[in-house]
Amino acid sequence: MSNLDNLMKIINKEVVSVKELHLITDNEAVTEISEGKPDPRRPNCKKFDVKLENGDLYYVYVKKALFGIF
Repeated sequence: MSNLDNLMKIINKEVVSVKELHLITDNEAVTEISEGKPDPRRPNCKKFDVKLENGDLYYVYVKKALFGIF
């Protein structure tokens, strides 16, 4: 399986872990990652904008730690 296929498997998840976010940032196909505006439908998640080298933009949600929710 190619490096891009593994990346897409992670990105297509509804919510990713911090470990998976690190895998995304370490991938060669990712050119930019930035924290996005909070999504009111997911108050217990942080939103990240992930831009790939082909210009595609994906949104990734990372579940906040329990102490970060309050």
